[in-house]
Amino acid sequence: MNFSNKKINSRSMRDHAYHIIKDAIISGDLEPQRKLKDAELSDELGISRTPVREAMLKLEDEGFIVSKRNSYTMVSPINIEEAKDVYHIVIALESLALSDAIRASAEEVAKLEEINDNYKHAIENNDAKQCLHYDIQFHRALVNLSSNQELIKMLGTIKDKILRIESSYFHEASSKEQSLHQHYAIIDSMKNQDLQRGKQLLEDNWMNSLQHILTLNENQ
Repeated sequence: MNFSNKKINSRSMRDHAYHIIKDAIISGDLEPQRKLKDAELSDELGISRTPVREAMLKLEDEGFIVSKRNSYTMVSPINIEEAKDVYHIVIALESLALSDAIRASAEEVAKLEEINDNYKHAIENNDAKQCLHYDIQFHRALVNLSSNQELIKMLGTIKDKILRIESSYFHEASSKEQSLHQHYAIIDSMKNQDLQRGKQLLEDNWMNSLQHILTLNENQ
């Protein structure tokens, strides 16, 4: 992993190191079970080892890194059982967010449509990376329509784990076709203020993604 173009000059070196390393883990540039050495990372980032160690401790607390005392530190493997738990948590929390979002203005709903249109174009261009970007952006925009700031914060942390999981399993844009249509259906439910239908569509949307991951995992 080459961090040479991401040198850190800010006084908040730990936070910068944290975000750069975390982004590399989420994107897969630092792959699961990759051994990590603070000396190498500090050289790549152009900072001392102390803020790198602090960043790695924070990432370990969040489950992105695992370490064995006096032995090794590595990127956490992707745990399928944990993935199941995370997806079910997201379904529950997004359903709560939708209870607020269902009252969104026409302008706010139009923004969701715009994101989903970009999602559609990414699928048509067979751009798996952009598909994942707009998929996550759609759900983030929906959640941000909630007035519950604590809910938004919790989902932000959990979504990072989902983004990492999906980055590892969704490599074909065509696999997102069903998700795209479900997003449009969710938007329609919001226009009609049909909360129950919207919640069911949200659950179906996340469960279809999870099933895709489980199927791919079984075939590996």
